[in-house]
Amino acid sequence: MMPLLKVVVIFVACFWIYSPVYDGEWLWDDDYLLTNNADVQAADGLGRLWFAPATADYLPLTMSALWLQWRFFGLDSTGYHIVSILLHALASCLLWVLLRQMRLRAAWFAGLIFAVHPLGVESVAWISELKNTLSLPFFLAAAWCVVRFEQGSGHRFYFAALGLFLAAMLSKSSVVMFPCVMLLHVWWLRGRISWHDIVRSAPFFLISLLLGLITLHFQLNRAIGDEPIPIGGFDSRLAIAGMALLFYLTKIFWPLTLLPVYPQWKANPPEAYQFLPWLLIIGAFVFFWMRRKTWGRHALMAFGFYFITILPVLGFVAMSYMRVGWVADHFLYIPMIGIIALAAAATGSAFARASDAGKQILFSGGILVAGGLTLLSYNYAAIWENEDKLWSYTLLHNWDCWQAHNRLGAREFNRGKIDVALPHFREAVRLRPDLAETRNNLGSGVLATKDTKAAIAEFREAMRLSPTIIAIQANLARALWLDGQYREASEIYADLVRRFPENPTFLCNFGVSLFQENRIPESVKCFERALQINPDLQDAKINLEAARKRLLEN
Repeated sequence: MMPLLKVVVIFVACFWIYSPVYDGEWLWDDDYLLTNNADVQAADGLGRLWFAPATADYLPLTMSALWLQWRFFGLDSTGYHIVSILLHALASCLLWVLLRQMRLRAAWFAGLIFAVHPLGVESVAWISELKNTLSLPFFLAAAWCVVRFEQGSGHRFYFAALGLFLAAMLSKSSVVMFPCVMLLHVWWLRGRISWHDIVRSAPFFLISLLLGLITLHFQLNRAIGDEPIPIGGFDSRLAIAGMALLFYLTKIFWPLTLLPVYPQWKANPPEAYQFLPWLLIIGAFVFFWMRRKTWGRHALMAFGFYFITILPVLGFVAMSYMRVGWVADHFLYIPMIGIIALAAAATGSAFARASDAGKQILFSGGILVAGGLTLLSYNYAAIWENEDKLWSYTLLHNWDCWQAHNRLGAREFNRGKIDVALPHFREAVRLRPDLAETRNNLGSGVLATKDTKAAIAEFREAMRLSPTIIAIQANLARALWLDGQYREASEIYADLVRRFPENPTFLCNFGVSLFQENRIPESVKCFERALQINPDLQDAKINLEAARKRLLEN
């Protein structure tokens, strides 16, 4: 009964913590992955998600999970949130089982702390991070199988680990360092790594290499593309990585003022003091190595796990997320496990040796820690209920977050509050003048105030920065048309119609431009074609009637 009660405690804690987001709105890039993703919504879209994905990352298992959920939940976000919470609670229990299999003390306490830690909120409360909550159970189950195999339980556990690791990689490629963790575990067990161990890990490394290269291709060619990632050269990346390692450690032990987007450190070029974290990190590993015959072995296992699993997201290889920040809580979802396990095991060891009074103190302290983390997580989860709360909270602590200004400005713009949206758009451009996204939004904002000249200037700059984005071309054409520059507007619409002949909106807009140039017969053909594609397009109906009337008058 006691194990079942422990499972219930973890699940109840998780569901209470995330109760503020049960009915939470769609956030950030949820539209890109789900609500505006035609392949996820299409009944026959599953094959394309695997073999011809249109997303910026290759996440076929995660996208398949979203495809399946769409069949049940559609646009109701509650179901998706419940699934993420269940997966997080499941992962917490699997962590408990894994650590117990490794014969570590206080394994359940480690699982509980992971379940209630505020650093998990971003991964659980944000539906787009299903890739984290889905990949972790596979990762932990694969690790459990590896432990069983190393303990002599048979080759079926080895092959099960291989399959589970493949599933984890297909959910999110940040688990790519699993083979290195396997070898670290072997060293922790036996104090050495043999060629036999390396050979057995080879299939895992092969999966990591192949899917890692696919991920890198998607990141560089789709997620990033031509967009500048201001991370600098190797010296800057090295400095940022060292500071990130210490920053993350402080957040694990002191998770206060967590943010959706943290301020970016200025490290291009880096200052000399910004390399100091590496001296501390190297010094700590040397100290642990000197104590490896005793407690240092466990410290090397824990901090080695932390370092290995976080290495892919430290910025040595540019990632699309680094357009907004160097660090993010969701990057810690797996790496923090090593530190939590070490802290829990050390506490359990101290508890076993303590007097009765000492046991009471440690037990009370454990309750206070778990309770405090639970309350912090509940309060932080409430911020993820909708984008108004999310970005307002971000700007309260990080005013220079261009993404927050951009997103909050867009929400206010869509509500018709142009005077509220414009200052946010201007701040976003001030902070990132090199992005087409910020320029385009500012152009839309000033166009709404009928300042066509300023809007055209912003759209032209956005076009210069990202000449292939269709929405920017359409916005520029509309601004030109409103400014009376019909011929140039017509040329842009003609290009859009040539490239997208089945888009009724482009056809209608092209027809309006032709009408203004007094090319009435051609405009009639455009309106008629638009209505053939979409018979309910009211603008095309009205414009066709006006064009036919002009023909009769002529």
